Amino acid sequence: VIVKNAIEGQKIRFSINKKRKGKAEGRLLEVIERSPLQTEEECAYFGKCGGCMYQGVPYQEQLKIKETQVKNLLAPVLLNAGYELDEIFEGVKESPRSLAYRNKMEFSFGDEVKDGPLSLGLHKKGSTYDILNTDDCKLVHKDMTDILTCVREFFREKGATYYRKLQHTGYLRHLMLRRGVTSGEILV
Repeated sequence: VIVKNAIEGQKIRFSINKKRKGKAEGRLLEVIERSPLQTEEECAYFGKCGGCMYQGVPYQEQLKIKETQVKNLLAPVLLNAGYELDEIFEGVKESPRSLAYRNKMEFSFGDEVKDGPLSLGLHKKGSTYDILNTDDCKLVHKDMTDILTCVREFFREKGATYYRKLQHTGYLRHLMLRRGVTSGEILV
């Protein structure tokens, strides 16, 4: 069974979504026991937003996990085309930065709890409506989190409302930020 968002070595509770050709896909319901690969997370939102699933796993182990995932995806396609995976696959390249590497990020407006105060951040894991205030996201540069906090407070003071998909009311939907790595210029 392949369970999305689970890490090797974890003890989990899951439900099966699909079964076909002797394989099954499951949905993670609960992590009962952490993987021995996991150390302490650096992000306060880890496990809540789902944006940094492998955080807490040492970077070299993350690369191994990702390499296995890529190989599993490509192997059947390449074999059907008459290629051997090891002839073509060059491996996963290591990034010079494992934190604050995102140069573009889209944050959403909403609320953390129904009818709560205006939130601006990332979606809660498994939810398309609930939004976490992610004021210290480790994926983006500190400039981006400073802008995010400032924008949220500005619109809270103005009493602006976020767009509610079902009612088609409200105004605010997304805050898209892009930061030039070399120039430091920021697009809001």
